[in-house]
Amino acid sequence: MSKSLCRQPVSRFLLLLFLLLITVPMPSVYSFAMPSVDSSPPSALGKQVNEWVSILSAKEPFAEWKNAAPDIQPLGPGTHSWLVLMSAKSRVVGYLVVQAEADGSFRLGEYGTGAAVLFSNAVLKRTLMENGLISSDTNPSLSTVKHYLHPFAAFWEVIIGSETYWIDAKTGELLPMDSKLLHSVNTAKTPLPASAGQGISSVWLKKTFDPYERLPWLTGEKPFAAQDAKKVQSRIHSALHLRYVSEPFGDTMLYALPVIGFQSWTGGRLDIALDMDGTRFIPLDTLNLYGHFYR
Repeated sequence: MSKSLCRQPVSRFLLLLFLLLITVPMPSVYSFAMPSVDSSPPSALGKQVNEWVSILSAKEPFAEWKNAAPDIQPLGPGTHSWLVLMSAKSRVVGYLVVQAEADGSFRLGEYGTGAAVLFSNAVLKRTLMENGLISSDTNPSLSTVKHYLHPFAAFWEVIIGSETYWIDAKTGELLPMDSKLLHSVNTAKTPLPASAGQGISSVWLKKTFDPYERLPWLTGEKPFAAQDAKKVQSRIHSALHLRYVSEPFGDTMLYALPVIGFQSWTGGRLDIALDMDGTRFIPLDTLNLYGHFYR
């Protein structure tokens, strides 16, 4: 047998190996690209999301949603919730959080406008780079998990090598917490806001302000009686300020946010608008569970 015939099978093997290497994509350790649309959510969920988007987009704060496409993604392990990112012309313009009910229906949790949505990959990447945890020319062993316990206990769990970091899902701020604090977060109360109904009866938004101009939560002032929805709406209608304060992890973390408006639904539900890297609408019932309002 000639030497050339002996080399032929080896050459064919090398050729096949080369073709496989250039045609099969190698898996990356991490990616900050926007995730593709998840095809696993129930079809009924997509229908319900479209109904809510249709109602919201008829109002000025959500005008950009009229031609936006929803991207439905599972929201954290074991939450039975979904994050819906609204995108128009390759630009993110808002989000919704949807939760499953025991009877198979869906409940609208919070929602908001702007590019800084909950669990934004762009915001996460910026935080990691600004804090020197990753750089554009490195590819660390990185994994992420979304946690959504309630609106002010929503965060990324980021594992880089042997270290774990906790990053706020909305602002991208590094949180001073650990796994012990994670298990201490109050999730015993399940917020049950009134139904969103079939439409919006009124929307009111005003300019933001610095909530730290006064520190009533430190000076011993009594919280504003926000259980009375009409009283809350009247306060927001006025030129007077109203602040919302939440301490989801105890003394280690405090959110103080300006109340800049509200949106009321025909089903009796009242959502409060907070300025937090964009406008964030959260049911009043939920806010009363996890914090206090101050003048």
